[in-house]
Amino acid sequence: MNAIELPQDWRARALVVTHVTPKLDWFGEEELSESEVFRAEKRRDEWMCARMAVKRLALNRGLAADPKHVRVVRPHVIAGGMRLFVSLSHSERFAAAAMDDTPIGIDVQVLRDVDERTAKFFLTTGEAKAMRHCTIAHRLLHFWCAKEAEWKRRGGNPTTLKKTPILFESESLHGLRFDSVETIELAGAIAALTRSTS
Repeated sequence: MNAIELPQDWRARALVVTHVTPKLDWFGEEELSESEVFRAEKRRDEWMCARMAVKRLALNRGLAADPKHVRVVRPHVIAGGMRLFVSLSHSERFAAAAMDDTPIGIDVQVLRDVDERTAKFFLTTGEAKAMRHCTIAHRLLHFWCAKEAEWKRRGGNPTTLKKTPILFESESLHGLRFDSVETIELAGAIAALTRSTS
C-alpha cells in the first residue's frame, strides 16, 4: 500500500493510497463475512482496500495498534474505544479514507476525460457557470469529486448530487476550494475532502 502525499491540513483527517493488495490478516472474522456478500472479486477487493485505508489512517493516528481492532460501522469507525465519523472511497487503483469528530466526506477519482456536457446531470446552472470559468485541467472531475465528498458528509441527503450545494470560492494550480470542500490533483487522481467544521 503506497500512501500519496496529501496537503498538510488534510493529513490528520484523510489518507489516499494506491496499489493496495487486500490483506486478509487485517480483518476480523465478522468483516470477512461481510465481504463475502460481494460476488464479484473486483467489488470485494475495492471494499477491502477502502477499509484498509481507514485502518491505516487509524494506525497512523495511534488510535489502534492492530488493524483488526479498527472497525467500520457506518457512518462511524471504531478504533481504540473511540467512535469517529468515517468516509470511504475507491476508484480503480486508488482507495481513500477520512475520519473526524464531525461528519466528513472524501472522494477519489482516477484521472480520466469526462465530457463536460454531462455537467447538467449533477451541477446546478450556477455551479456549471463557475466550473466553466476555471482553467484547471480536469475541472469537471474536480467539481464531481467535490459534490461526491459533500454528499457523503451529508449522509446521502439530499438524494442527488445536483441537489447537493457547493459554492465555488477559488482556484489554485492543483485544486479548487469551495465553501465546504476542497479538491487536489494527485499523481493520477483527484481527491476531494470536506473542510473541517471543528
